[in-house]
Amino acid sequence: MDEVLSEWKKLSLTDEEGAKLSLTKSKNLKRKEYVIAAKFLTKRALNVDAIGRTLKPLWRARKEFKIREVGDHTLLFVFELETDVQRVLAQKPWSFDKHLILLQRYDYSIPAKQLRFTKITFWVQIHGLPLRLLDPERAIELGETLGEVVTDEAEKEMVGGDFVRVRVRIDVSKPLSKGRRVVLDEGTET
Repeated sequence: MDEVLSEWKKLSLTDEEGAKLSLTKSKNLKRKEYVIAAKFLTKRALNVDAIGRTLKPLWRARKEFKIREVGDHTLLFVFELETDVQRVLAQKPWSFDKHLILLQRYDYSIPAKQLRFTKITFWVQIHGLPLRLLDPERAIELGETLGEVVTDEAEKEMVGGDFVRVRVRIDVSKPLSKGRRVVLDEGTET
């Protein structure tokens, strides 16, 4: 082992190889890109071409987007317009070939392989409540027992016919909840 270490110390860079290069001054890095990182929850190999052909008409991007493969069922979708990214993220959750796609913004601050995909936002419907309790406040209160409530929706969209619904950011690394027992004002459970 000592022999290998002594040989390693003999290696050195030439003056040309040892010259420092500052990448932060490069003008090419100033080009603005908007990136969505996507994790596909499947064990099958990804067909990137098929994914692109399927998602392009669904996402209706005003400008083209590029797809970069990162590995471990993770892709980067690189957009030219911020509005295209906002539209795609606002309409999530997305799926491909009956498998969920976890999406998040990506800014290149860490290597893409270090990204952790654990949360996704779902609409959760709440059934079985008396009509007098079908309001946005109760929906938010119940939704908070499942995860982080996303309240960017209009309240009128939260109340349906005989149910309420709420958008909840759920941790998919944990088992999904089957339901909740609720105690009503009269002390009865539903």
